[in-house]
Amino acid sequence: MTSILQKKWTRRLVVAAIAVVVGSMAFLELSSSGAMPLMPSGMPKPDRSGYADVNGIRMWYGIYNPDGGDPVVLLHGGLGSSADWREQIPALVGKHKVIVADSRGQGRSTRTDAPITYDLMASDVLALMDYLKIPRAAIGGWSDGGIIGLDIAIHHPERLSKLFTYGANFNVEGLIPTPAPSKLWALKSEIESLVDEHEKTKYEVIALWRSEPDFTPEELGSIRVPTLIADGEREEAVKPEHARELARLIPGATLVMLPNAGHAGLIDDPDDFNEAMTKFLDGAGA
Repeated sequence: MTSILQKKWTRRLVVAAIAVVVGSMAFLELSSSGAMPLMPSGMPKPDRSGYADVNGIRMWYGIYNPDGGDPVVLLHGGLGSSADWREQIPALVGKHKVIVADSRGQGRSTRTDAPITYDLMASDVLALMDYLKIPRAAIGGWSDGGIIGLDIAIHHPERLSKLFTYGANFNVEGLIPTPAPSKLWALKSEIESLVDEHEKTKYEVIALWRSEPDFTPEELGSIRVPTLIADGEREEAVKPEHARELARLIPGATLVMLPNAGHAGLIDDPDDFNEAMTKFLDGAGA
């Protein structure tokens, strides 16, 4: 009996310790990767929604204004969900067919045992576009979603008409250091044996932030799709000068820095965020 109680308390202490690490991450996104309702509070109801069987996962998607104009795919931040875009969807549906999706292991989407990487999530997005018979679309990406957009712009530019990113970094040096105690990361393998797949995703994605992305200046210089790099002057996760450097490295890219927003600019300052995004995505040219 004593041994069982000790194991239970050990498990609770390990979970609590890792929770401290997760809670201290300055760039942890707005939503969690746990199971969530089909229609989160405040999320506009899509005209169509469902699950696409792609790359071994069931990927949740929603479509707004399916018979509308040029398609826009919105990609959420790490450990978030498509609900992060609830303030932007109404601003886009007047002129666009808007597609939102939950990345693998996050929101309502499932995952496999394969380690989560940006390249793998980018392949999921392309497979979803194939599933929905969308040969080419604009991408709006926040944080991890913006990194996925950069990956697609580098490796599959033929699938993009435009790229809008907010709060994206192109290497780990661009992140503002966090106070997470490094010793607690030694518990990562132990905690993964105690939690479900959504919890495993949390620790895997946080580890991903420490190792990826690592786009080279040459790769960024190969991007030819119209690109807008946006960020907030009050960024807590990505160094503001890093966003400026990203815009400089992409030929012809436009830079927009929102003065009253931080990393979560789509929620902090939705009016200015939406103005920057819609002006770019609604503009002529592709």
